[in-house]
Amino acid sequence: MSELKLTGKVIAIMEKQQVTDTFAKREFVIETDEQYPQMVKFELTQAKCEDIDNHKIGDEITVHFNVRGRKWTNKEGKDVYFVSVNAWRLEKGEAPPTADAPFPSADAEPPADSFADDLPF
Repeated sequence: MSELKLTGKVIAIMEKQQVTDTFAKREFVIETDEQYPQMVKFELTQAKCEDIDNHKIGDEITVHFNVRGRKWTNKEGKDVYFVSVNAWRLEKGEAPPTADAPFPSADAEPPADSFADDLPF
């Protein structure tokens, strides 16, 4: 699977959850800046739980992540499928594009050359 990343504004940071004695997770949500904004919940696990501490609500960040799917069989014997969006690197939002030199206007006069009546044939 190719690298997945998404940039957006942090809109929620949840508390760390100690799921078992050996497993902890922490969730956060970013909102994308698109025509139809998406609110995407990510999960940090184990030592990565503290990575979100470097960011606050309102910050623009880029999240590098993996999509993980798994199957679990419940007490009734029914298979249930889960998908998690697991963040593995957080960065400050991407820098805005730099302004390039202005493009010359179409009204600009071409340089006057003395080649106008100097035909090669």
